[in-house]
Amino acid sequence: MPERFVEPFPFWPADSEPGDRHQSVAWDSASDEPALRQALADGDVDCWVTLSRLLRDQGRTAEIRQLCEQLATTATQPQLARFVELSAQNFDAASGARFQYELITRFPAEATALEHCARLLAESGHHDLAMNVQREALRRGTDRTYFMVNPRRTMRALTEAGRLDDAEELMRAYADEMLAAVPLALLLQVRGRAAEGEDLLRGHPSAGHLYLRFALCTLLERDGRPAEAASIRPPEGWPHQMRGRLPAPNSPHEAIWSVTDFLGRAFAV
Repeated sequence: MPERFVEPFPFWPADSEPGDRHQSVAWDSASDEPALRQALADGDVDCWVTLSRLLRDQGRTAEIRQLCEQLATTATQPQLARFVELSAQNFDAASGARFQYELITRFPAEATALEHCARLLAESGHHDLAMNVQREALRRGTDRTYFMVNPRRTMRALTEAGRLDDAEELMRAYADEMLAAVPLALLLQVRGRAAEGEDLLRGHPSAGHLYLRFALCTLLERDGRPAEAASIRPPEGWPHQMRGRLPAPNSPHEAIWSVTDFLGRAFAV
């Protein structure tokens, strides 16, 4: 791992609280907590979820962070991988990012593992570190099979946070993917570069695909060119799934992902 990656992990935001999507359960800290801590110390990593919920339900968030930090720096490679899985099950993005970052830092990691780490970092608010890890993944050469699983979700986290420079950089790295080219074109329009977005869609290798044509039609309509937009529509009209009205975006993030989200819902089984 390049030395620039081995750096102190940025701590959780002060207002973050792991596992906040779980309902509270009444725990007996006097009897349950010692047993859970001992089991965890003995290598039963699955106790992590139960113990962290116990601490959370008692408002002991700082202790969760402290325990996570201790586990991250002492766990074996298989244990770290399991901690990442458990954190996802517990809707604890910050802990998952911490464990995954330690996994790629302390042990050999393929580009896909780095992309996974970048996504978890971005989703938990560590955008600068996410971009550093993602750039290294791209330098190594990524497996596009996992584009939907990791990089696209990283892009979404970046645009939601208003990190449009970073999002544009990442989208351009995957611009041959239709599902990156479309939000990239709309991001360019959001940034006042509609002509550049239009050129990207018209010149894309898959420009004739309905997905890209629908995106171009949307871009032209938003650019105040309804006649040109109408010329993009198929003579027989869009497939019936695509004939609903695209909701007006309420934010740059929504504008960038509106076509992707609309078509995703339209063709959902």
